Amino acid sequence: MSDSRQLLPVIPLPWQHSQWQSLASQMQNQQLAHAYLIAGAGGLGKKLFAERFAQLLLCNSPQGGMPCEECKNCLLGSSMQHPDLLRVSPEDNARDIKVDQIREVAQFLSRTSHAGGAKVVIVDHAHQMNVSAANALLKTLEEPHPNNYLFLVTDSPGALMATVRSRCQRLKFHTPGFEESLDWLRANVVGEEDEVKLLVAANNHPVRAIELAQSGAYEAQQAFITTLCGLLMGNQSVSQGVNQAGKLGEDSAVGYLLNTSTILIKYLLNESQQQGGYYVSLLGIAELLRDSDQNKKSQMACLLAFYESALACRQQLQSSTNPNPQLIMESLLWRWHQLPLGIRA
Repeated sequence: MSDSRQLLPVIPLPWQHSQWQSLASQMQNQQLAHAYLIAGAGGLGKKLFAERFAQLLLCNSPQGGMPCEECKNCLLGSSMQHPDLLRVSPEDNARDIKVDQIREVAQFLSRTSHAGGAKVVIVDHAHQMNVSAANALLKTLEEPHPNNYLFLVTDSPGALMATVRSRCQRLKFHTPGFEESLDWLRANVVGEEDEVKLLVAANNHPVRAIELAQSGAYEAQQAFITTLCGLLMGNQSVSQGVNQAGKLGEDSAVGYLLNTSTILIKYLLNESQQQGGYYVSLLGIAELLRDSDQNKKSQMACLLAFYESALACRQQLQSSTNPNPQLIMESLLWRWHQLPLGIRA
């Protein structure tokens, strides 16, 4: 499989069936809401789900609650060229979805459908709308047009304006169990990749694991985690970690810091290397923690305090106040480097 978009024909994925059935039933009974908030962790295929359901809404001849795949609308939708489907996300390397993009949404929805049916808008990374954009969207949500549908896709629903959230029906996606994810991944990864390592690296998010396998990001992620271990031991530099984080994307790097600290906390609680599915690089750190003379409660307290700091940094990065990602990451990695865990070389 060359990329996650090739999964579109098999949507809904196993962990998406109940959400699909709910929407398909609402559609059949003509009870669809004007706007949906598609929320859940990243790497679960939420955007693909929205794309696929948009195909169903635009399809001329749905069959058994699924698009027919053969009509003109289905073919245009699968090729990302349907004139009644608008996709919105942060442009290029921008952090925000800007107000002009949302004004385009309002104009798009005000025009007559080309195919004489539904019009659909998918806003990916909806939590990255700046305040002006969110306020502009609010006006659209307050004055819905018949047969127009909005899907706001987000990993961080809490970062959206409460007034926007309140005008959307929430569709929550949950992370599947590890064995379910692994079975699915083994059926969908083609190549010599180690599915267990990929799934652990993707924090049990199966679609992200597919993306890691194809993008080369797995190696970059492992290099960053190795640097995190080196920082704890005092034999890596903060600047090296900052550079690696910039290549990964600071938001992803903060996610790896959160996962790493969580795994180490679980190890201290259970002293079991099976707990949480360890990154290979963390095994040495876990052993150093075990052999350290430092009080385990003190080590856990330090890691928990750091975890809270990392959560605050993630909120800063996802805010609309133009944060400086490099400075945030430098400060966070310095705190990680200085954690008094008693394991410095």
